[in-house]
Amino acid sequence: MRMEDKVVVITGAASGIGRATAKLFAQEGAIQILSDIDEEGLRETFDILKDDEQNRTTIMKIDVTKPEEVKEMMDHIIKIFKKIDVLVVNAGVVRVGPVETFPDADYDLLINVNLKGTHYTCKYAVPYFKKQKFGSIITLASVAAHIGQTAHANYCSTKAGVLGYTRALALDLAPYNVRVNSVSPGATDTPMLQSDVAKQARDRGISYEEVKKEFEEEGVLGRWATPEEIAYGILFLASNESSYMTGADLRLDGGWTTQ
Repeated sequence: MRMEDKVVVITGAASGIGRATAKLFAQEGAIQILSDIDEEGLRETFDILKDDEQNRTTIMKIDVTKPEEVKEMMDHIIKIFKKIDVLVVNAGVVRVGPVETFPDADYDLLINVNLKGTHYTCKYAVPYFKKQKFGSIITLASVAAHIGQTAHANYCSTKAGVLGYTRALALDLAPYNVRVNSVSPGATDTPMLQSDVAKQARDRGISYEEVKKEFEEEGVLGRWATPEEIAYGILFLASNESSYMTGADLRLDGGWTTQ
């Protein structure tokens, strides 16, 4: 098992890619700390694990926009488990709409969760990574970090920021034998994308299926990814199989950005 006895921290584990990653890492033998602001969803993630996997899993309700909560979580993890082998910085939100009517509150949320949440999660883990001189950090960027999307300017800006943050952090941590990489999913069948598509359908006065078809046709494979397909990419970056990769971005976008 690739993650046997590895201490793995995953944020945003209550649904979607985070839940799929938690399930996969559990199967690979990880000792997991799963966090999310959605306590009910987090409990559902925990409940889908097998008994022996649950015995190796801790769940914590954490709001990544609150630095004191993130710091407390990291300090607690080190106190109990003495190390962090893998940090999956997955917590994120999406809001869409034209820039001229985009609510300030929605942009604040995007910045606070996608950008600042990524920063806080890394900020309070990095001192421990530097001290232990090993580990892997994986952030969640997006196809939206690489291309423009209609009515996604605000969202794209935060995901492009995550990509830049990841590359720079990789340089900072390379002397400490800590690798930092990102994953850029394309259209993935998660509650977050489903809500995005539903809103676009309402705003444009067309059906959900019509918007979904547009997203499917963006990639050359003609379908959405499953969360499990993205989780396998995260596992690759977390494992020794990617030991010579740092500062890289793994595009799991169905060929979207190749066109």
